[in-house]
Amino acid sequence: MNITALAPWYGSKRTLAARIIHQLGPHSVYWEPFCGSMAVLLAKDPSRQETVNDLHNDLINLARIVADPKLAPDLEWRLRRTLVHEGLYRETVTWLKDPAADQEGVERAYRYFVRSWMGMNGVAGTSVRSNFARRFTSNGGCPAVRFAAAVDSLPWWHQRLRTVAIYQGDGIDLCTKVEDKAGTVIYLDPPYLKKSDDYQHDFTDPDHARLATAIGRFKHTRCVVSYYDHPKLAELYPGWGKIAIPVHRAMANASRSMRGTAPEVLLVNQPPITQTAKEAA
Repeated sequence: MNITALAPWYGSKRTLAARIIHQLGPHSVYWEPFCGSMAVLLAKDPSRQETVNDLHNDLINLARIVADPKLAPDLEWRLRRTLVHEGLYRETVTWLKDPAADQEGVERAYRYFVRSWMGMNGVAGTSVRSNFARRFTSNGGCPAVRFAAAVDSLPWWHQRLRTVAIYQGDGIDLCTKVEDKAGTVIYLDPPYLKKSDDYQHDFTDPDHARLATAIGRFKHTRCVVSYYDHPKLAELYPGWGKIAIPVHRAMANASRSMRGTAPEVLLVNQPPITQTAKEAA
């Protein structure tokens, strides 16, 4: 089975993708200004026109290499000859921190893939220090199996991304330029108002206000926004539909393990689409 995420991203929407996609509704044009691991894009059916964007240089470089018909085979060739090894992981983390290292290309994509899929789950996209993934219990997955599954997903990722436009810029600015037209949908997964860990590219309160203003102008374009529930959401998005989705979140990092139910919500600028219990399961 293909993994529907380019990296094990903090706050990844892999487990929520079906519910999010249901709220997108029928559309021919798809925009994702804060795409992160691209978990929603990779889970949805292709649209006539699809554009994703993120400020994260390593994520965007990996996506660009995976989509490139000439460079993707080189990346896959190297990764299929790579074993999960702590020494390689540590060397890779050091390499990625070196400002003199290449900031784009196959080598950096390879290194970022190794760091992401050999590291602990759920810290990609944050400033949290990551460690080599280890498991000392019989429950749960095996890090080496997870890495192999990600490598096996590369050909499918390549085919899916070949027709997707990949941008790297300010997501709020992008929202100000999108056409307001029926059949267009924007899915937004910005940094949350209340966070447990720092995003690598975080938002301030004024940023959240700017985003709300930028997408508040849409009358015909459908907008679906992911947030953790917060009192400020009613002020930022008055009149928007709100769908509560309890999520069991487990994310470990170098200093602690966080588990529990996160109050995830979807905000929709048009009437939410009714979902049956079977569809929501």
